[in-house]
Amino acid sequence: MGLQQRLLRWDGPVTATDAAPRLRRTTYAIAAGSGIASLAMNFWLPLLPLYMQQLGASTQANALFWTAIANVALGLARIVSGPVWGAVSDRIGRKPMFVRTLLFASATIVLVGFAREPWHVVVAFAVQGLFSGFTPAATALMSVSTPEERMSSSLSIVTGGQYLGTTAGPALGAALVVLVGFRGSMFAGALLPIIAATVVQVLVPRDAVRPRVPRDERTEAPSALWRTLPAQFYLAVFLFFLLFGMNQVVRLLTPIALQGIEGTDSVAGISGVAFSAGGLAAVLGIVLIARSFVRPGRLKGALIAGTLAAGAANLLLATTHGAAEYIVLFSIFSLVHASMIPAANTLIAMNVARDRRGTGFGIASSAQAVALMVGPMAATVFGASSIALGFATMAVLFAAIAALVFAGVREPRRGAG
Repeated sequence: MGLQQRLLRWDGPVTATDAAPRLRRTTYAIAAGSGIASLAMNFWLPLLPLYMQQLGASTQANALFWTAIANVALGLARIVSGPVWGAVSDRIGRKPMFVRTLLFASATIVLVGFAREPWHVVVAFAVQGLFSGFTPAATALMSVSTPEERMSSSLSIVTGGQYLGTTAGPALGAALVVLVGFRGSMFAGALLPIIAATVVQVLVPRDAVRPRVPRDERTEAPSALWRTLPAQFYLAVFLFFLLFGMNQVVRLLTPIALQGIEGTDSVAGISGVAFSAGGLAAVLGIVLIARSFVRPGRLKGALIAGTLAAGAANLLLATTHGAAEYIVLFSIFSLVHASMIPAANTLIAMNVARDRRGTGFGIASSAQAVALMVGPMAATVFGASSIALGFATMAVLFAAIAALVFAGVREPRRGAG
């Protein structure tokens, strides 16, 4: 059996010493692909409520409403498509599925750029939900492209790449908005996922898949996998849903909160600074916390500490009255939130068989889709009533998550560090 086949074989883990240079190249190529796509999306996505106002949304609350509707359309489409694409990836490979998501991300950005009314964005997001979703695709590909003992470390690098895109995207996007407007920044960003797809296609080896079993020899229907997964898998997916959805609430409230603090509608620049500072803090959270401390035996403790710190940051955000103070607190929240994502992804991966991780992360993608609907809808409610109440509610929910992790999470027995 060749070296690449030993590294990627579907029916068992390999050692971390196998093909180390190739493993590093694969890890960083997947991280780069995901990071470039994240950069492209963050040219404009954090400023979507402001773009909705430009398209005709009459008030801040109306802009948040249309943003929520767009995310509902994306979420509904992804609930249906996530498990389907995940099962397909287990059959034909996670690499081609990742490349597909990148190309359709580019198409989605073009559609949003051509929008003339808010409902056009809704249609574009529905297309995104049906055919894209590069974050779970990248995670699934990475989970089968690395030895089990390097799992959390490799997933941290991929998450770090995504947050690097989140860091640079808003600042570059805000600058492009000033120079060429919202549409110009989107059309420029649409080129980047194509570059990301090329990087992955050239540098990432094709992952091995489970040999197909003739229909008359099958003992288990592929569609029945969800019924055989352990309760810990679904608990990990639920935690992923909560973390993602609550992050959506905080991020979508940020431009509106800054509008209230600054007393002006022209906050694209300062919003870009806030999201860039948050992205940089998230990268530091990955590098300084997740890669160093999120290891087997520490996943539960990392999640408890992270949720409590995130709750404290939200409680302070509810009372802040200065833009600089808000940006600092938002950055602290971003740091601790980012450090929890590799832990949640590791818990998901380690509770599903290696050869079915595409399906497992497809299920997680559906949970993320529900968060895409619930998060913006909650942000809409808080934006129309009280932003301070929104942040206070997030603080209480994070404390509840810490209690849930303490009572329910069990560390995976297989090493994932």
